[in-house]
Amino acid sequence: MKYCIVVLLATALAACSQGGAENLQYLPLRPQAAASAPASNGTENANPVLPPEVDIRTAETFVRLGYALDRSQRFQSTWFLTPGLRTHQARHLIQLVASYNEFDGIKVAQALAAFEGRVAGVQFGREGSPVIYVELPYWTHQREGATSSGAGARISDEDNDRLVDELRSAFAGKLKADEFSVQRRRVRIWWD
Repeated sequence: MKYCIVVLLATALAACSQGGAENLQYLPLRPQAAASAPASNGTENANPVLPPEVDIRTAETFVRLGYALDRSQRFQSTWFLTPGLRTHQARHLIQLVASYNEFDGIKVAQALAAFEGRVAGVQFGREGSPVIYVELPYWTHQREGATSSGAGARISDEDNDRLVDELRSAFAGKLKADEFSVQRRRVRIWWD
C-alpha cells in the first residue's frame, strides 16, 4: 500500500508541475509483479539487480515536497518514506536536507557511502524528523547491486552484528542520531 501512495503522489506531483491535472494518469492500486523487475523467460537474468533504480527526479520532488524545501510551497508531509533505494540514490536524496536540528544531510550522505554494496537497500523519509531505514542482507546475493546468478553465501549473524556496530558508530555515535534500533536485519536511524 505504501508503494501505491508513493507512486500516486509522485505522479500527481509530476503532472501538476507539468501543466495541471489534465496530465494525471490513473495507476492500478496494486503494483504488478513485473513493476520492479522483469519476469525471467530464460533469456534474461533470473536474478535482477535489486533494489531497482528509481526515477531520481521524481524521488527528489517527493523529498522536496515532504520536507517543504521549496519555500514557496505551502505543504509538507511530516510522515513519509521512500521505497527501498540503492545507497547512491538515497545519498543524493539525503543531502537535499542540508540541516534539520542535529541532522546534517551532507555528513549523513557521506557516512552512508561507506556501506554501499554492503546493504540490501536504504529508505529515507520523515517520522516527524529525518529517518533512515537500512535493510541488511541475509545472503551475499541480496546486497545491492549484486549480479551473481543463484544463491550467494549466507551472511553470518556475527558478520551482520559487525555491520550493525559500524552503522551504530557512524550514525548514533559520530552523527548524533537520537534513536538507533535494530529489528532482525532492518536498522532504523532517527534524528529529532
